[in-house]
Amino acid sequence: MAANIIVKNAEFRLLWLAQLVSFIGEGIFQTAMIWWVIQQTGSGTMVGYITSISFLPAVLIGPFAGTLADRMQPKVLLIGADFLRACLIGFFAVTAWAGTLEVVHLFWLCGLLSALGVFHSPTTLTVIPRVLEEKDIDEAMALHTIVRDISKLAGPALGGMIIARWSVGHAFMIHSICLLISVVCILIMKIPKIQREEQGESVLSQLKAGLGYVWREKILAKLLFSFGCLNLFVVPIIVLLPMSIAKVFVENAGESLETAMVSLGGYSIKGSMALGISEGILAFGSVLTGVFFVKLFARVKTSKLLIRALIVNSGLFLLFAVNNNFAAFAIGLFFLGGCFTSVNVAVLSLFQKTVLPEMKGRFFALVEVMSFALFPIALAASGKLTDIIGLPGCYTICAAGIAFITVFLLFQKDLKEIDR
Repeated sequence: MAANIIVKNAEFRLLWLAQLVSFIGEGIFQTAMIWWVIQQTGSGTMVGYITSISFLPAVLIGPFAGTLADRMQPKVLLIGADFLRACLIGFFAVTAWAGTLEVVHLFWLCGLLSALGVFHSPTTLTVIPRVLEEKDIDEAMALHTIVRDISKLAGPALGGMIIARWSVGHAFMIHSICLLISVVCILIMKIPKIQREEQGESVLSQLKAGLGYVWREKILAKLLFSFGCLNLFVVPIIVLLPMSIAKVFVENAGESLETAMVSLGGYSIKGSMALGISEGILAFGSVLTGVFFVKLFARVKTSKLLIRALIVNSGLFLLFAVNNNFAAFAIGLFFLGGCFTSVNVAVLSLFQKTVLPEMKGRFFALVEVMSFALFPIALAASGKLTDIIGLPGCYTICAAGIAFITVFLLFQKDLKEIDR
């Protein structure tokens, strides 16, 4: 079992624990922060703008984070980034308790947190092979992936409970404490130093080479274009989900969201709790599909799986456009999470089958940049549209966009050839 590495290797155990605590704290912070913004403004535009700010550093400096991770001592980078983030969030927790926290402060906070956090993943990936034997790397990578999924289950639910029971200031402070625990774990670790090799291609050179390769391989260009456009219509769920809780499912929409309740199976729960539960259910659907992916889809061709998952995805967004029952919404989110995983695995598998081995590094660098570049646009636009045309209109646009991409891929003969 992959978990044996955690038990047997003290250094990896500390690294994995640091990741787990840090990501759970991040989930607590995000859920509490979004619900507080909705409480203060009731504006989808504000939610969209603030969440988009969180992705901008990944677009601007993300491609260079790996280079810096290769050139600096990982311990210094991880401890420095987490400690600075802990101080920032701790300061704004005190600001919230003092009653002086404003929405504009969160723009600065989310931007700075994201800029510091963008180095976390590439730096962690440079540490793993230093503390483990080569035979354990595959299992470690599985655990590296699972830890974020686990945090998506726990973090939002805890964030909803904390803001329902106490305040946004408490949620911020708990995230700060989580980051300090992460700092302690990394501080205790013994990370072997390695000899620095000559640096190869620059990030810009890699992206340029990747673009040239995609331009020559037409099916890759079509797949990459479709994948990028798909983000424009799928990513908005980050904004639409909390806005649905606040605008559709609360029992007394005219009352303050601090006391607003949502009906679930004959019981009433606070709106913030409903948000945490919803985000946890979405993540649970994604995790469960990932765990049983091979058993579920072993006999399904990758191209067919992609088309089917997109059809279900589009249908679920249409359902959300007309649904006003929270239990049905929660069930839909579970299947939506499964669709997200199915689409991601299918697209990445098609890329793996098509891209030449010597071009994969350059190509996937391009995929990452293109994906992150569209996140802020999708989030900001969906937030604005929520205020202009309402949630049903936004869900319908997303459903139509996904359906259009599905039809486009359905008529690509080259896509079916990849599976043969």
